[in-house]
Amino acid sequence: MKSIQHNNVKKIRIGVIAAAGKGTRAYPRTNFIPKPLFKIENKSILLRNIELLHYKLKVEKIYILVGHLKEQMLEEIEALKYVIPKVVIEAVEWTTKGLASDVASLESKISEPFILILGDEYYYKTNHEKFLTTYKQNKDITASIGILKTSVKSRIRKNYSVELDGKKIKNLVEKPNDPPNEWLGLGSYLFTPAYFEYFKKTPPSFKSGVIEITDVIDLMAKETNQVYATEIECDYFNINSMQDYHYAVYEVRNDLFNQYKVSLIIPTHNNDRSISDVIVDFKDKVHEILIVDAESSDTTVDIAKSFKTQIEHYFYGDKKEYEGIQIRQGFNRITGDIAIVVSPDGAFRAKDLPKLLEYMKDCDMVVGTRTTRQMIEQGSNLKPLPRLINLLMGKLIEVLWWNQEPRFTDVDCRYMAIWKDSYNRIKPSLEVQGKTYTVEMMIEIIRAHMRCIEIPISYFKPVETQAYKWKDAFHDAVAVMKIAFKKKREDAKNKKVEE
Repeated sequence: MKSIQHNNVKKIRIGVIAAAGKGTRAYPRTNFIPKPLFKIENKSILLRNIELLHYKLKVEKIYILVGHLKEQMLEEIEALKYVIPKVVIEAVEWTTKGLASDVASLESKISEPFILILGDEYYYKTNHEKFLTTYKQNKDITASIGILKTSVKSRIRKNYSVELDGKKIKNLVEKPNDPPNEWLGLGSYLFTPAYFEYFKKTPPSFKSGVIEITDVIDLMAKETNQVYATEIECDYFNINSMQDYHYAVYEVRNDLFNQYKVSLIIPTHNNDRSISDVIVDFKDKVHEILIVDAESSDTTVDIAKSFKTQIEHYFYGDKKEYEGIQIRQGFNRITGDIAIVVSPDGAFRAKDLPKLLEYMKDCDMVVGTRTTRQMIEQGSNLKPLPRLINLLMGKLIEVLWWNQEPRFTDVDCRYMAIWKDSYNRIKPSLEVQGKTYTVEMMIEIIRAHMRCIEIPISYFKPVETQAYKWKDAFHDAVAVMKIAFKKKREDAKNKKVEE
């Protein structure tokens, strides 16, 4: 058997990230984006695992196994070479015969101990450096697997269970129906070149028809008695499904949420009767308020200045529509991590802000919906006609992007929240100048395969109201349809080019 006297190797220099799988359980998103490129706090899982290997385990070279949506992966890998230039990164195409075979295909490239991490697993606040301790303390080691203690047996059923004899691995069972203990097997492994020999000795699984990596490790453990456990302490997220992904995003954001800065953008134009109420309502609940004023001829700007708010001026000249431009100008100026957009007419209140922020832990954009009748205050100008138009247009967007699974009932609500990083990703595609900027942002979030959700909010009578006529309803519906169909045509063209 090929072996190595690992005590002659002072450190582990090689890392491997398995990032080739199709991720079918995370449909529909994995039709467009490979799971390792899912982002958590504006960093892909792939980048986070590269950082883990480099900063925690000090590896110098990383092989990344690629397959599904290979071109996206290769493009990302090429970009990451400049993000962490001290690490040599090399992509290797998968075998399509399972993880164990993919790793075995690296035999000609690896002749020393290496660390393997699954590309769809994310470790938050982890102590993976303990692998180095296991490696140094056990001179006879042939492999080590990361384990995590958990009382949630359903997590073990989704991975594999581990039975121990002291610090050594006694038995592994893939996706056990009845886990024997609280040890959860992780997708983090330390292997010596002995792996390649034991892979050749391991028969294919009766269930899957391919050689399973847990079977390889199990055989190594039983024949050598030199496979050790490395107990990891961390928040562990195995991204099997979209629910797993959203759970990971929520947990990390929830942990960090008090560090984020919230900015409020208010687009104004002759709103001196209402702007003071809006500023007073919000001023103690956000970190900064930015007024983007479009040439108000009344005292709107003077009132805003009296509250020491930031003022950004927009000169619209002879343009008839400019609210969308104001909003984009505001996004360019704010310094917060989360942007709140609210109309200046007093129709929305800060009492709903905590709801928007709570849901921001779960998604990229939160939009209010005014279609809950119990929350439409008496005297408001939201009559049945505009509610119906907004509902129909929301359902139109659902149909056009059905495979993205959006759910919309209101496309013209001017009370929303969005992460600044998420906004920056859709910014190049934004072009609406007028008041339909809301629906354009909703559509672009969907097109970028991000998450936009609605929540019910209270709707009050705006300070200045105008009667909503059939003519207005028809005009608004046509404007929304023009935006939606234009974006859908662009999708069709892009898909044709890719094919």
